[in-house]
Amino acid sequence: MSIANPKSTSLDSRRRMTSRLLAFALIGLVLLVFVAGIVMATSTHSGEQFAVDGFQRRSFSYYEMFGIRLSATDYFNNTGNLELTLAKKKWITATGQKPKDDQWITIEHTTGGRTFVSDVQILIDYLEMTSPQGAIDLAAWSTNNPGYAAIMWPEVQTAAQGNMFILVPDIIHHMLDLSQDSRNKWHRDKKAPKIEDLSKEELASFIAQQTKTGTDSLYPFLQDLYLEAAKAAQDANDKKRAKFCYEQVLRFSPGSAEIQAELDKFPAELTAEPAKEEAPDETKSSEDESEK
Repeated sequence: MSIANPKSTSLDSRRRMTSRLLAFALIGLVLLVFVAGIVMATSTHSGEQFAVDGFQRRSFSYYEMFGIRLSATDYFNNTGNLELTLAKKKWITATGQKPKDDQWITIEHTTGGRTFVSDVQILIDYLEMTSPQGAIDLAAWSTNNPGYAAIMWPEVQTAAQGNMFILVPDIIHHMLDLSQDSRNKWHRDKKAPKIEDLSKEELASFIAQQTKTGTDSLYPFLQDLYLEAAKAAQDANDKKRAKFCYEQVLRFSPGSAEIQAELDKFPAELTAEPAKEEAPDETKSSEDESEK
């Protein structure tokens, strides 16, 4: 009759225990990698979009896993007070209708720690300059210069329609400089009356003078600006933008045979389109239409 060696039995027990621990550790590692993969594949998408009609803005967010949408897109109306004022004053076109999904242009889109920012941000930066702490208070400036505002903002919107947001700073600063020109009869220095103190007749005269001065100054400036931009777009082989810019030059210089000859080089159906990321699927979304 053989007697088991206690040392051998204890060694076998430790080996089995070690094997089980290694198996559990391996299973745990596999689960950890699996869970980490799911977490990494699950991404939060968020950002903001812009519509040229009425300068409307909305934020959005949704979740994805392995490229599959996990949630409906949530929207929130981000249209600012300045934009609402511009539409109310009819300084920009606003149909009052909800833009279609393909009319929303991505301003920024953040996912996975990366952020995409489009040229629209150029205009947004100016629209948000509405506080005294900012470099420019465009809300106050527009109120104090209604004639200039009525000339400037439609041209800003036109540039946006042609995906020429890069021209927005030139347009705005040209009018800001004009409003500070000391040669202007209605230059608002310390001796000038406040806009709210003007009588009805004085206000009408003020607006008429600003409208004429603004038109005489801005339109020739824009003609040169768009011509330069058209040539730059042609050099970059950006036919849609080039055609749009030549169309604007012709608007300021109707009957120009030279510009018409340039336009005749482009296909009739060629139109400028805003560069944008694919918009969230509207059929899978619920939108908060609350106003600010």
